[in-house]
Amino acid sequence: MVYDCLVVGGGASGMMAALSAKEEGASVCILEKNNLLGKKILATGNGRCNFTNEKQNLDCYFSGNHELAEEVLHCFHLERTLVFFSNIGVLSKVKDGYYYPRSNQASSVRYCLEKAVMAKGVDFRPSTTVKKIKKEKDIFVISTDQGEYRAKKCILCGGGMASPKSGSDGSVLKIAKSFGHHVIKPLPALVQLTCKEKFFFKLKGVRAMGSVTLFVNDKKTAYDEGEIQFTKDGISGIPVFNISRHAVRAVDQKKEVYASLDLFPDFSFDVLVTHLRQQLLYRSYPVTMKDGLIGMLNEHIIGVVLKELHYSCEDSTNLLSEDDIRSMASLLKDFRVQIIGSHDFESAQVTSGGVDLNEVTNYLESKKVPGLYFAGELLDVDGICGGYNLQWAWSSGYIAGKCVLE
Repeated sequence: MVYDCLVVGGGASGMMAALSAKEEGASVCILEKNNLLGKKILATGNGRCNFTNEKQNLDCYFSGNHELAEEVLHCFHLERTLVFFSNIGVLSKVKDGYYYPRSNQASSVRYCLEKAVMAKGVDFRPSTTVKKIKKEKDIFVISTDQGEYRAKKCILCGGGMASPKSGSDGSVLKIAKSFGHHVIKPLPALVQLTCKEKFFFKLKGVRAMGSVTLFVNDKKTAYDEGEIQFTKDGISGIPVFNISRHAVRAVDQKKEVYASLDLFPDFSFDVLVTHLRQQLLYRSYPVTMKDGLIGMLNEHIIGVVLKELHYSCEDSTNLLSEDDIRSMASLLKDFRVQIIGSHDFESAQVTSGGVDLNEVTNYLESKKVPGLYFAGELLDVDGICGGYNLQWAWSSGYIAGKCVLE
Protein backbone atom coordinates (compact mmCIF):
# COMPACT_ATOMS: atom_id res chain seq x y z
CA MET A 1 0.00 0.00 0.00
CA VAL A 2 1.13 3.52 -0.78
CA TYR A 3 -0.14 5.97 1.82
CA ASP A 4 -0.92 9.58 1.01
CA CYS A 5 1.04 10.58 4.10
CA LEU A 6 3.43 8.82 6.42
CA VAL A 7 4.28 10.44 9.76
CA VAL A 8 7.58 9.53 11.43
CA GLY A 9 7.14 9.96 15.18
CA GLY A 10 3.94 9.68 17.20
CA GLY A 11 4.55 12.42 19.73
CA ALA A 12 2.61 15.66 20.17
CA SER A 13 3.38 17.10 16.72
CA GLY A 14 3.11 13.69 15.04
CA MET A 15 -0.38 12.98 16.35
CA MET A 16 -1.52 16.49 15.44
CA ALA A 17 -0.04 16.15 11.94
CA ALA A 18 -1.76 12.80 11.42
CA LEU A 19 -5.13 14.13 12.60
CA SER A 20 -4.80 17.22 10.42
CA ALA A 21 -3.87 15.21 7.33
CA LYS A 22 -6.70 12.75 7.96
CA GLU A 23 -9.14 15.64 8.29
CA GLU A 24 -8.14 16.67 4.74
CA GLY A 25 -8.97 13.17 3.48
CA ALA A 26 -5.49 11.65 3.31
CA SER A 27 -4.67 8.04 4.11
CA VAL A 28 -2.21 8.28 6.99
CA CYS A 29 0.16 6.01 8.88
CA ILE A 30 2.23 6.84 11.99
CA LEU A 31 5.51 5.02 12.61
CA GLU A 32 6.54 5.24 16.27
CA LYS A 33 9.55 3.58 17.92
CA ASN A 34 7.81 3.41 21.32
CA ASN A 35 4.99 1.00 22.07
CA LEU A 36 2.51 3.84 22.58
CA LEU A 37 1.77 7.28 21.20
CA GLY A 38 2.77 10.47 23.01
CA LYS A 39 5.10 8.97 25.61
CA LYS A 40 6.96 12.26 26.14
CA ILE A 41 3.67 14.06 26.91
CA LEU A 42 3.44 12.09 30.15
CA ALA A 43 6.42 13.99 31.60
CA THR A 44 5.23 17.50 30.68
CA GLY A 45 4.17 19.98 33.33
CA ASN A 46 5.43 17.71 36.12
CA GLY A 47 2.90 15.13 35.02
CA ARG A 48 0.06 17.64 34.65
CA CYS A 49 0.68 18.68 31.01
CA ASN A 50 0.73 22.46 30.74
CA PHE A 51 -0.31 22.25 27.08
CA THR A 52 -0.45 25.94 26.11
CA ASN A 53 -0.35 29.45 27.55
CA GLU A 54 -2.65 32.45 27.58
CA LYS A 55 0.24 34.77 26.73
CA GLN A 56 1.28 34.17 23.14
CA ASN A 57 3.89 36.44 21.60
CA LEU A 58 7.15 35.92 19.77
CA ASP A 59 9.23 36.84 22.83
CA CYS A 60 8.34 33.40 24.21
CA TYR A 61 9.91 31.58 21.26
CA PHE A 62 13.40 31.41 19.74
CA SER A 63 14.25 30.60 16.14
CA GLY A 64 16.49 31.52 13.25
CA ASN A 65 13.37 32.60 11.32
CA HIS A 66 10.99 34.42 13.66
CA GLU A 67 8.66 35.52 10.87
CA LEU A 68 7.89 31.97 9.75
CA ALA A 69 7.55 30.74 13.34
CA GLU A 70 5.11 33.55 14.05
CA GLU A 71 3.07 32.77 10.92
CA VAL A 72 2.73 29.11 11.91
CA LEU A 73 1.73 29.98 15.48
CA HIS A 74 -0.76 32.57 14.25
CA CYS A 75 -2.43 30.07 11.91
CA PHE A 76 -3.16 27.53 14.65
CA HIS A 77 -3.44 29.91 17.59
CA LEU A 78 -4.46 29.63 21.24
CA GLU A 79 -8.22 29.72 20.63
CA ARG A 80 -8.05 27.01 17.97
CA THR A 81 -5.91 24.91 20.29
CA LEU A 82 -8.45 25.13 23.12
CA VAL A 83 -11.33 24.27 20.78
CA PHE A 84 -9.39 21.32 19.37
CA PHE A 85 -8.72 19.86 22.80
CA SER A 86 -12.27 20.45 23.94
CA ASN A 87 -13.50 18.57 20.86
CA ILE A 88 -11.38 15.50 21.68
CA GLY A 89 -12.55 15.50 25.30
CA VAL A 90 -9.90 17.55 27.13
CA LEU A 91 -11.50 20.33 29.16
CA SER A 92 -9.01 22.95 30.27
CA LYS A 93 -8.42 25.14 33.28
CA VAL A 94 -6.11 28.14 33.48
CA LYS A 95 -3.82 29.21 36.31
CA ASP A 96 -1.61 32.29 35.98
CA GLY A 97 -1.98 32.01 32.21
CA TYR A 98 -0.95 28.33 32.12
CA TYR A 99 -3.51 25.93 30.60
CA TYR A 100 -3.84 22.44 32.09
CA PRO A 101 -6.39 19.66 31.60
CA ARG A 102 -9.05 19.78 34.30
CA SER A 103 -8.07 16.23 35.20
CA ASN A 104 -4.63 17.55 36.21
CA GLN A 105 -3.14 14.51 34.47
CA ALA A 106 -0.85 14.51 31.45
CA SER A 107 -1.97 10.93 30.88
CA SER A 108 -5.48 12.12 30.06
CA VAL A 109 -4.16 14.43 27.32
CA ARG A 110 -2.14 11.59 25.81
CA TYR A 111 -5.12 9.22 26.09
CA CYS A 112 -7.56 11.59 24.36
CA LEU A 113 -5.11 12.31 21.54
CA GLU A 114 -4.51 8.60 21.01
CA LYS A 115 -8.23 7.86 20.98
CA ALA A 116 -8.79 10.63 18.43
CA VAL A 117 -6.04 9.19 16.21
CA MET A 118 -7.58 5.73 16.36
CA ALA A 119 -11.14 6.98 15.90
CA LYS A 120 -10.17 8.85 12.73
CA GLY A 121 -8.78 5.69 11.18
CA VAL A 122 -5.09 6.58 11.21
CA ASP A 123 -2.91 3.48 10.89
CA PHE A 124 -0.47 3.17 13.78
CA ARG A 125 2.66 1.06 13.78
CA PRO A 126 4.15 0.93 17.31
CA SER A 127 7.64 -0.33 18.21
CA THR A 128 8.81 0.53 14.71
CA THR A 129 12.19 2.18 14.26
CA VAL A 130 12.83 4.05 11.02
CA LYS A 131 16.28 3.23 9.64
CA LYS A 132 16.39 5.12 6.37
CA ILE A 133 14.17 7.13 4.04
CA LYS A 134 14.77 7.67 0.35
CA LYS A 135 12.70 9.13 -2.45
CA GLU A 136 12.16 7.12 -5.63
CA LYS A 137 10.55 9.33 -8.26
CA ASP A 138 7.45 10.66 -6.45
CA ILE A 139 7.30 8.04 -3.70
CA PHE A 140 9.05 7.99 -0.32
CA VAL A 141 10.40 4.58 0.65
CA ILE A 142 10.73 4.21 4.41
CA SER A 143 12.91 1.34 5.64
CA THR A 144 12.25 0.19 9.22
CA ASP A 145 13.11 -2.71 11.50
CA GLN A 146 9.58 -4.00 10.80
CA GLY A 147 9.68 -3.80 7.02
CA GLU A 148 9.25 -1.23 4.29
CA TYR A 149 6.55 1.45 3.92
CA ARG A 150 5.70 3.72 1.00
CA ALA A 151 4.02 7.11 0.89
CA LYS A 152 3.45 10.04 -1.45
CA LYS A 153 4.27 12.53 1.33
CA CYS A 154 6.33 12.21 4.48
CA ILE A 155 6.21 14.31 7.67
CA LEU A 156 9.19 14.06 10.01
CA CYS A 157 8.08 14.59 13.61
CA GLY A 158 10.65 12.55 15.52
CA GLY A 159 11.62 15.23 18.03
CA GLY A 160 15.05 16.62 18.84
CA MET A 161 17.46 15.10 21.34
CA ALA A 162 15.99 16.08 24.72
CA SER A 163 14.84 13.22 26.95
CA PRO A 164 16.20 10.39 24.78
CA LYS A 165 14.53 7.80 27.05
CA SER A 166 11.22 8.97 25.57
CA GLY A 167 12.49 8.27 22.06
CA SER A 168 13.95 11.64 21.03
CA ASP A 169 17.49 10.49 20.30
CA GLY A 170 18.35 12.62 17.25
CA SER A 171 17.91 9.79 14.75
CA VAL A 172 15.31 11.70 12.70
CA LEU A 173 17.64 14.72 12.56
CA LYS A 174 20.11 12.41 10.78
CA ILE A 175 17.40 11.56 8.25
CA ALA A 176 16.83 15.30 7.65
CA LYS A 177 20.56 15.68 7.05
CA SER A 178 20.50 12.78 4.59
CA PHE A 179 18.14 14.83 2.44
CA GLY A 180 20.63 17.72 2.39
CA HIS A 181 19.12 19.85 5.14
CA HIS A 182 21.25 22.01 7.38
CA VAL A 183 20.73 21.14 11.04
CA ILE A 184 21.63 23.87 13.51
CA LYS A 185 23.62 22.20 16.27
CA PRO A 186 21.19 20.65 18.79
CA LEU A 187 21.90 21.70 22.38
CA PRO A 188 20.03 21.18 25.67
CA ALA A 189 17.48 23.84 26.62
CA LEU A 190 15.18 24.29 29.61
CA VAL A 191 17.94 22.65 31.60
CA GLN A 192 19.98 23.06 34.79
CA LEU A 193 23.15 25.13 34.44
CA THR A 194 26.49 24.16 35.97
CA CYS A 195 28.76 26.75 37.56
CA LYS A 196 32.47 27.07 38.31
CA GLU A 197 32.19 28.06 41.98
CA LYS A 198 32.96 25.40 44.60
CA PHE A 199 30.41 26.49 47.21
CA PHE A 200 27.36 25.03 45.47
CA PHE A 201 27.57 21.72 47.32
CA LYS A 202 26.65 23.73 50.43
CA LEU A 203 23.52 25.08 48.72
CA LYS A 204 22.11 21.84 47.31
CA GLY A 205 18.33 21.82 47.72
CA VAL A 206 18.02 25.49 48.71
CA ARG A 207 15.30 27.54 47.00
CA ALA A 208 15.07 31.33 46.94
CA MET A 209 12.93 33.86 45.13
CA GLY A 210 15.06 36.07 42.94
CA SER A 211 15.97 37.15 39.44
CA VAL A 212 18.60 35.85 37.03
CA THR A 213 20.36 38.09 34.51
CA LEU A 214 22.58 36.36 31.97
CA PHE A 215 25.67 38.08 30.61
CA VAL A 216 27.59 36.83 27.57
CA ASN A 217 30.94 38.51 27.02
CA ASP A 218 29.77 41.17 29.52
CA LYS A 219 26.63 41.92 27.48
CA LYS A 220 23.20 41.43 29.05
CA THR A 221 21.58 38.65 27.03
CA ALA A 222 18.57 37.32 28.97
CA TYR A 223 16.59 37.90 32.15
CA ASP A 224 13.90 36.14 34.16
CA GLU A 225 12.69 35.97 37.73
CA GLY A 226 11.01 33.46 39.99
CA GLU A 227 12.10 30.66 42.28
CA ILE A 228 15.80 29.86 41.88
CA GLN A 229 16.84 26.36 42.89
CA PHE A 230 20.41 25.62 43.89
CA THR A 231 21.95 22.26 43.02
CA LYS A 232 25.20 20.58 44.00
CA ASP A 233 26.90 22.02 40.92
CA GLY A 234 24.91 25.09 39.87
CA ILE A 235 21.48 26.66 39.45
CA SER A 236 18.06 25.46 38.35
CA GLY A 237 14.39 26.44 38.52
CA ILE A 238 12.07 28.02 35.95
CA PRO A 239 13.92 31.37 35.62
CA VAL A 240 17.17 29.47 35.04
CA PHE A 241 15.49 27.15 32.52
CA ASN A 242 14.19 30.16 30.61
CA ILE A 243 17.65 31.65 30.11
CA SER A 244 19.45 28.32 29.72
CA ARG A 245 19.25 28.03 25.94
CA HIS A 246 21.23 31.28 25.60
CA ALA A 247 23.78 30.22 28.22
CA VAL A 248 24.34 26.74 26.77
CA ARG A 249 24.84 28.03 23.22
CA ALA A 250 27.21 30.76 24.39
CA VAL A 251 29.32 28.28 26.41
CA ASP A 252 29.39 25.97 23.38
CA GLN A 253 30.80 28.89 21.38
CA LYS A 254 33.54 29.36 24.01
CA LYS A 255 32.23 32.72 25.18
CA GLU A 256 32.49 34.10 28.72
CA VAL A 257 29.17 33.51 30.46
CA TYR A 258 28.01 34.46 33.93
CA ALA A 259 24.72 34.90 35.73
CA SER A 260 23.92 37.70 38.13
CA LEU A 261 21.50 36.58 40.84
CA ASP A 262 19.46 39.24 42.60
CA LEU A 263 18.25 37.67 45.84
CA PHE A 264 16.13 40.72 46.68
CA PRO A 265 14.58 41.77 43.33
CA ASP A 266 11.66 43.44 45.10
CA PHE A 267 14.01 45.74 47.07
CA SER A 268 15.95 48.63 45.61
CA PHE A 269 19.59 48.85 46.63
CA ASP A 270 18.92 51.70 49.06
CA VAL A 271 15.95 49.95 50.67
CA LEU A 272 18.02 46.80 51.13
CA VAL A 273 20.83 48.82 52.72
CA THR A 274 18.30 50.29 55.17
CA HIS A 275 17.02 46.83 56.14
CA LEU A 276 20.53 45.42 56.56
CA ARG A 277 21.55 48.42 58.64
CA GLN A 278 18.56 47.92 60.91
CA GLN A 279 19.13 44.17 61.29
CA LEU A 280 22.90 44.27 61.74
CA LEU A 281 23.95 47.61 63.18
CA TYR A 282 21.09 48.90 65.28
CA ARG A 283 19.99 45.94 67.38
CA SER A 284 19.37 46.59 71.08
CA TYR A 285 21.46 43.54 72.09
CA PRO A 286 24.63 41.89 70.74
CA VAL A 287 24.03 39.55 67.81
CA THR A 288 26.10 37.42 65.48
CA MET A 289 26.06 37.83 61.71
CA LYS A 290 23.81 34.76 61.42
CA ASP A 291 21.42 36.16 64.06
CA GLY A 292 21.07 39.36 62.09
CA LEU A 293 20.44 37.72 58.70
CA ILE A 294 18.46 34.59 59.59
CA GLY A 295 15.12 36.35 59.12
CA MET A 296 16.11 37.58 55.67
CA LEU A 297 17.96 34.69 54.02
CA ASN A 298 18.17 30.91 54.03
CA GLU A 299 20.86 29.96 56.54
CA HIS A 300 22.89 28.07 53.91
CA ILE A 301 22.96 31.16 51.70
CA ILE A 302 24.00 33.23 54.73
CA GLY A 303 27.10 31.08 55.21
CA VAL A 304 28.13 31.40 51.56
CA VAL A 305 27.49 35.16 51.41
CA LEU A 306 29.43 35.85 54.61
CA LYS A 307 32.37 33.75 53.41
CA GLU A 308 32.46 35.79 50.20
CA LEU A 309 32.68 38.89 52.42
CA HIS A 310 35.37 37.25 54.60
CA TYR A 311 33.19 36.85 57.69
CA SER A 312 31.78 33.85 59.51
CA CYS A 313 28.27 33.21 60.86
CA GLU A 314 29.51 33.56 64.44
CA ASP A 315 31.29 36.89 63.99
CA SER A 316 29.77 39.79 65.89
CA THR A 317 27.89 42.44 63.96
CA ASN A 318 30.05 44.96 65.86
CA LEU A 319 32.73 44.23 63.26
CA LEU A 320 30.62 45.73 60.48
CA SER A 321 31.03 49.24 59.14
CA GLU A 322 28.65 51.25 56.95
CA ASP A 323 30.80 50.33 53.95
CA ASP A 324 30.47 46.65 54.86
CA ILE A 325 26.69 46.97 54.87
CA ARG A 326 26.74 48.49 51.41
CA SER A 327 29.11 45.77 50.16
CA MET A 328 26.75 43.13 51.50
CA ALA A 329 23.79 44.76 49.78
CA SER A 330 25.75 44.90 46.52
CA LEU A 331 26.54 41.19 46.76
CA LEU A 332 22.94 40.24 47.52
CA LYS A 333 21.71 42.30 44.56
CA ASP A 334 24.44 41.08 42.21
CA PHE A 335 25.62 37.62 43.23
CA ARG A 336 27.67 36.51 40.23
CA VAL A 337 28.34 32.92 39.24
CA GLN A 338 30.27 31.71 36.21
CA ILE A 339 28.37 29.38 33.88
CA ILE A 340 30.56 26.60 32.50
CA GLY A 341 27.95 24.23 31.07
CA SER A 342 24.70 22.43 31.69
CA HIS A 343 23.26 19.04 32.43
CA ASP A 344 22.89 16.80 29.39
CA PHE A 345 19.96 15.92 27.13
CA GLU A 346 18.73 13.37 29.67
CA SER A 347 17.82 16.29 31.96
CA ALA A 348 16.75 18.79 29.29
CA GLN A 349 13.07 19.41 28.59
CA VAL A 350 13.61 20.54 25.02
CA THR A 351 16.22 20.93 22.27
CA SER A 352 17.45 24.24 20.89
CA GLY A 353 18.58 24.05 17.29
CA GLY A 354 17.33 21.63 14.65
CA VAL A 355 16.35 21.79 10.99
CA ASP A 356 16.95 25.33 9.70
CA LEU A 357 13.59 27.06 9.37
CA ASN A 358 14.92 29.02 6.39
CA GLU A 359 14.97 25.78 4.40
CA VAL A 360 11.21 25.15 4.61
CA THR A 361 8.19 26.87 3.09
CA ASN A 362 5.36 28.56 4.97
CA TYR A 363 3.67 25.13 4.96
CA LEU A 364 6.77 23.55 6.56
CA GLU A 365 7.56 21.67 3.36
CA SER A 366 11.19 21.16 2.46
CA LYS A 367 12.53 23.56 -0.18
CA LYS A 368 15.00 20.83 -1.14
CA VAL A 369 12.76 17.78 -1.32
CA PRO A 370 9.13 18.28 -2.46
CA GLY A 371 6.68 16.27 -0.37
CA LEU A 372 8.93 16.17 2.70
CA TYR A 373 7.53 18.08 5.69
CA PHE A 374 8.74 18.82 9.22
CA ALA A 375 6.98 19.58 12.50
CA GLY A 376 7.65 19.97 16.21
CA GLU A 377 10.94 19.97 18.08
CA LEU A 378 12.78 18.70 15.00
CA LEU A 379 12.67 22.27 13.68
CA ASP A 380 14.81 25.13 14.93
CA VAL A 381 12.16 26.56 17.26
CA ASP A 382 12.11 26.34 21.05
CA GLY A 383 10.14 28.16 23.71
CA ILE A 384 10.37 29.10 27.35
CA CYS A 385 8.61 27.18 30.14
CA GLY A 386 4.85 27.42 30.21
CA GLY A 387 3.36 25.27 27.45
CA TYR A 388 5.07 27.06 24.57
CA ASN A 389 6.93 24.06 23.20
CA LEU A 390 3.72 22.03 23.12
CA GLN A 391 1.93 24.94 21.41
CA TRP A 392 4.62 24.86 18.73
CA ALA A 393 4.05 21.12 18.38
CA TRP A 394 0.28 21.58 17.92
CA SER A 395 0.67 24.51 15.50
CA SER A 396 3.44 23.06 13.34
CA GLY A 397 1.86 19.61 13.28
CA TYR A 398 -1.45 21.07 12.16
CA ILE A 399 0.12 23.10 9.33
CA ALA A 400 2.26 20.25 8.02
CA GLY A 401 -0.65 17.79 8.05
CA LYS A 402 -3.16 20.14 6.52
CA CYS A 403 -1.00 20.87 3.50
CA VAL A 404 0.11 17.38 2.43
CA LEU A 405 -2.67 17.00 -0.17
CA GLU A 406 -2.28 20.49 -1.62
